[in-house]
Amino acid sequence: MSTYAIPTSDLTVRRHTAQIALPVRRPTAATYRRRRLVVGGILAFMTVSAGLAVNEVLAGASGVTASAAVAGAAPVRSTVTAQPGDTLWAIARVHHGDIDLDRYLDRLITLNGGPSIQVGQAVVLP
Repeated sequence: MSTYAIPTSDLTVRRHTAQIALPVRRPTAATYRRRRLVVGGILAFMTVSAGLAVNEVLAGASGVTASAAVAGAAPVRSTVTAQPGDTLWAIARVHHGDIDLDRYLDRLITLNGGPSIQVGQAVVLP
């Protein structure tokens, strides 16, 4: 194997100093609007996701919110025992108080599963 030595006087280094001017394209206003819309959507998604994650942590595995978990037992509803000849309309007239009679009667029907009652039935009052 032989080694060749290249004399430095034979080497010529050429430097190209010419620069090519490329046209600069600035983004349009519509491009900036699209970018802002995308970034805003991503930030909104991240905010909603973080809120849901915090809610999941506070609610725990039971699915009940932290404030509802310590609220205590549900209020006890008062009832009236239906007598012969009683109707929900008659019971509503006696017990509606300051509430509009029609609204009270609608709620009474909803709570008791329909407009008919039986003698001896415990009628749940709103």
